[in-house]
Amino acid sequence: MWVMYFFIGYLVLALVIPVALALGRVYLRTRRPLTVTCPANSRTAIIALDVRHAIGTRIFAECSLRAQSCSFWPEDRGCGQDCLRQIHAVGARG
Repeated sequence: MWVMYFFIGYLVLALVIPVALALGRVYLRTRRPLTVTCPANSRTAIIALDVRHAIGTRIFAECSLRAQSCSFWPEDRGCGQDCLRQIHAVGARG
């Protein structure tokens, strides 16, 4: 009987550990504010990424980034967040 419990426990760990590592990697890469160049005005902006959104999208697919705050907000709140392409282009996130 204990062999079955050992096998089930090992199987659960084999499934949980890779998922936890992948989500932890997304968290570590998206938790700090980033300096980017705003495509709209070519000025330097500081953005914070939406960590929960990044982790939530990574669970089911490739990580999707979205800005949670920007140094140009609230004036330019409705921007297209094109600055996020810089992060994908460098390959530093997600």
